[in-house]
Amino acid sequence: MMGTIGKVPSLLKSIVPVFEAFFAGGRIQPHIFEMMRLKTGEINRCAYCASVRSQSVRDEVGPKEDALFGDIEVDEFTARERLAVELAEKMGGDPNYITDEFFDELHAEFTEEEIIELVFACSIFNWGNKYNITMTMDAEESSQYPNGLEYPLEDPEDVKASSD
Repeated sequence: MMGTIGKVPSLLKSIVPVFEAFFAGGRIQPHIFEMMRLKTGEINRCAYCASVRSQSVRDEVGPKEDALFGDIEVDEFTARERLAVELAEKMGGDPNYITDEFFDELHAEFTEEEIIELVFACSIFNWGNKYNITMTMDAEESSQYPNGLEYPLEDPEDVKASSD
């Protein structure tokens, strides 16, 4: 993704500090951001995000991936992890339905500044999903990640209706 954005250097110079701002902020553990990124990628059906992993937090996130995808297995996460992943799920879907009660739960585990950072980061992840999907991002052949990624081109509701 950054390599493609780098084809317009001014855009790359603008976006890198945005990512640095929350990843280097130190308020939220980096593996929580990675779990949120993976969840938004799943919700948005981003093939690139489903394949690419942050190596720096692989040991912390890898064992929890199965519990992260599909229906969230809440018992596999700390309270902070669970709430962050649920926030990502809600923001990846329709954030109009995030309730005051859910924000009360967030406030029980996170400070106001941390909640703002979580929402900001998740917004960037959703943006990244949309960018990757639109640009049909793929890994380089020499990459450690799979390439030849396929993005869904059909509405899943249309596919379901035709198989019924």
